[in-house]
Amino acid sequence: MSQNSDFTGIFIFKSPAAAKLFQIACLGFLGVLGLVPGWERLFGFTGFFGFFGAACLVEGIHRLKHRD
Repeated sequence: MSQNSDFTGIFIFKSPAAAKLFQIACLGFLGVLGLVPGWERLFGFTGFFGFFGAACLVEGIHRLKHRD
């Protein structure tokens, strides 16, 4: 049984570039594992949360260009 892990349906990105940036931003949640003692190196993944903002900017520009 095949299962897709696509979370872009939650935020409905119409731009393919914004959808990819959002998928990369999901790696930021690995930074929470840095709270586990001995796993502090995973705090570096929190930097991926910046891609959420980039995805929103790309989506905003896409929607401005493709108004109906």
